[in-house]
Amino acid sequence: MRSGVISPPNEEPTTMTCTSRPFLSIALGLIFAHVTNAQYTTPGTGLSYTLADLVAISGGVITSTSDTSYLQTTDFTLAATDTLLIDEDLTWAVASSAAINIFGSFIASAPLQAVITADDPALHHQGIRFEDGSHINLVRVSITDGGGIKCLTNDLMLAYCTITNQAPNATTGAALELSDGKVFLHHVTFEDNEMAAISSAANGAAAPQITDCVFLHNGSANTNRPQINLGPSGTDTTLIRDNTVIGNPANTMVGGIAFSSLLGNEGHAVIDSNTVTDNRYGIAVIGSNITSLISNNTIADNNTQGNPAQGGSGINLNGGATNVSMVSGNQISGSLWGITLQGSVMTNLGDTATATFNPGENSFSDNGNGGVIYALYNNTPNTVPAMNNCWDYENPPTDSAAVAAVIADVADDASLGEVFFMPYSNCGIVTAIGETPASEALAVFPNPSNGQVTVHSTVAIDNLSLFNANGQLVRTQRSPVQGPWTIGNLGTGLYLLKATTPAGVEYTQRIVVE
Repeated sequence: MRSGVISPPNEEPTTMTCTSRPFLSIALGLIFAHVTNAQYTTPGTGLSYTLADLVAISGGVITSTSDTSYLQTTDFTLAATDTLLIDEDLTWAVASSAAINIFGSFIASAPLQAVITADDPALHHQGIRFEDGSHINLVRVSITDGGGIKCLTNDLMLAYCTITNQAPNATTGAALELSDGKVFLHHVTFEDNEMAAISSAANGAAAPQITDCVFLHNGSANTNRPQINLGPSGTDTTLIRDNTVIGNPANTMVGGIAFSSLLGNEGHAVIDSNTVTDNRYGIAVIGSNITSLISNNTIADNNTQGNPAQGGSGINLNGGATNVSMVSGNQISGSLWGITLQGSVMTNLGDTATATFNPGENSFSDNGNGGVIYALYNNTPNTVPAMNNCWDYENPPTDSAAVAAVIADVADDASLGEVFFMPYSNCGIVTAIGETPASEALAVFPNPSNGQVTVHSTVAIDNLSLFNANGQLVRTQRSPVQGPWTIGNLGTGLYLLKATTPAGVEYTQRIVVE
């Protein structure tokens, strides 16, 4: 048991506010609000228009300042049956008092880039609303200096776009606010927005597919929001894959990626192969009635606030027993806590059992606070499988005691659940020059076995230890260990045999008992 163990951070609900109650109450009002005082609305006759067409019919609401530059002076609304087309590189400047409201189809595919921006660089325009039922397909469009994008439709695709310098107006807490449904964001850059880059409602069912996007220095207002700030997905699955999420260390309140269901609505998320750095925390999954897969992410230096009581986890899982996560292949370094488990979440960090197999392969380094390393803090009463993980890839552990030293569980507090971390990974590092490979040093046969095996070793062995799939020691024998060894009546399944030399070198082989 380690001394000096402190409690992990309380990162719910204030750590990520995508689904915080203030946002919910405001969002409910906005979701059903109607556009009023629109200064120009297209005729609603089922026609398609370009900005050049609108110059001729909008009564001065949209004017042309050059062949490829347009100015909108007051509110513009695209009627539900009409289409707005942009197929050229142009600039659409919007007055600070004006808004864009889309009920119909907005389709843009510029050769290089179309820009929607503010007429006065010192002032934001009022923002954009994609109304329920609208069809939005934007490629190579830059939306800057606005009041945010309120998306009430589930028919949205953005590709190779940029969304920058958005302040709350059409939205309340993000540059892009989603309502529900599966929408697609691919190669979109969100940069220097005042609030979160993207969010969805606590009582909604939005399942965005966010791939190959860049989130850079969002949250410049330094409020208690992560850059990606999503609520429940409903029966669909939110996908966050191959993105880069880089924080501004000066914005000490801003987290990286958060997925939550604080009201218990159904949610599913895959958070895979992202790079998350320099945020208040890396990835958080908060609430109940959630399943999540968190895999292959690089999570580094998410410690900007520096207060271990309020954040700083590489991965934080917090909620009820219906918050179920599979976590594998992540590399976590430089955080105040590596992985923190809170409430009664059910988490699999690595398991050799067939029914619940998880390869593990998470790796940790330099995560800690107060002079104590915390690769994993299990602040739940549940047992946690955490096998085949590299617990310190800078200084690979040489025995189970070294692994236990970076894990907080029942050994540190009797009210906490046990972490089963055996077998653990040697982090792929050879610990001695000329060391005999395990496949040559230790042979076990027959394998599979019915309870008796023959052990043959080409090196001196001091003792043998046999561990079950939960990491529990079930058999041990000291030298001599060559020859037949009856391992007794054990249940069927996978076991790990560890052989230790007099010099402390360890070799392992897996044994299947039938």
